[in-house]
Amino acid sequence: MRSLAYKGNRELAIEEVAEPPLASGEVRVRVHSTGLCKSDVYGYSGLNDRRDAVIGEGESLVMGHEVSGFVSELGANIDNLELGTAVAVNPILGCGECRYCAAGDENLCSKRAVLGCAPATPGGYAEMIVAPASNLFPLGQDTPLEIGALAEPLCVGAHGLRLADPGSTDSVLVIGGGIVGIGAALAARRRVGDRVLVLEPIAERRVICEQLGLKTADPSEVLGSGAQFDVALDCVARPETFAGAIRAVPLKGIVVLVGIWEDEIPLPVSDVVGRETRIYGSYGYSSADFQDVVDWIGSNELDLAPIIERRVGFDEVIAAFDGYADGSVNPVRTLFQPFPEKAEAAQ
Repeated sequence: MRSLAYKGNRELAIEEVAEPPLASGEVRVRVHSTGLCKSDVYGYSGLNDRRDAVIGEGESLVMGHEVSGFVSELGANIDNLELGTAVAVNPILGCGECRYCAAGDENLCSKRAVLGCAPATPGGYAEMIVAPASNLFPLGQDTPLEIGALAEPLCVGAHGLRLADPGSTDSVLVIGGGIVGIGAALAARRRVGDRVLVLEPIAERRVICEQLGLKTADPSEVLGSGAQFDVALDCVARPETFAGAIRAVPLKGIVVLVGIWEDEIPLPVSDVVGRETRIYGSYGYSSADFQDVVDWIGSNELDLAPIIERRVGFDEVIAAFDGYADGSVNPVRTLFQPFPEKAEAAQ
């Protein structure tokens, strides 16, 4: 099969590789769509070393953790999936034995692995991907396959919203109008109705958010203005957005950090202490979060197609990485589709 291999030091190559074998309880999925996540782009571009750090000498990494596709082969001891089932893939693999896994919080497992984030767990920039059956979530019958690839990033924002746990009459501020911020804002709207505001400096992204029925503003119009919200989710986590989020909530207000711009940013200690601000970190999502988002997508309550701005196959995917890295392109979501002609027919 073909795959996109990252060899470190900003080197990507399309290679022919053997399909990985199936262990008991595992499933082979024929990839339909895989989202190009900024975490992969940042690792490729050198903005951080999170991808290079896992690659040993002579190894390569098949990235891609936002995956949808069809079940194409079943390993032994699987009785809850059928060949041809359309699925979204939860890429977080817990150990299955610790107290966090027992509670459904595989995202907090100290031994967790993530598909597409280590050479031993290849991801979805390939024609096929292997995952445990428990990590595959069947899509609704009328859910387009490429929309299924949005489940993973939308879950990241939805998990942050769940941690904030706003009441039905609370107001929610979401900083960042990328796909994680969109996921947080749409989850917030399911909780609090139209009392959600998304801050995004890029006008084109504000348009996409508005096409999804979300209210938007430029951050300069809100942060520092004295406007107050019960909950703020910072899906960017730059120093200025973090400080702005803290100052945008009232006494005992809640701020959730969902994004990671840098490993360390300043903390406005006087404001946090004086207001008794509650700050939560949000990493990934739980299995329950993933199921909730897949179920919501399957309800077809909202057309999510505006989020997908570009589709590429093997012939364009390296150029797409380069475009993101040098800033010449910046779609909210580009989907890699290894079988573009069949992907189009499946929509």
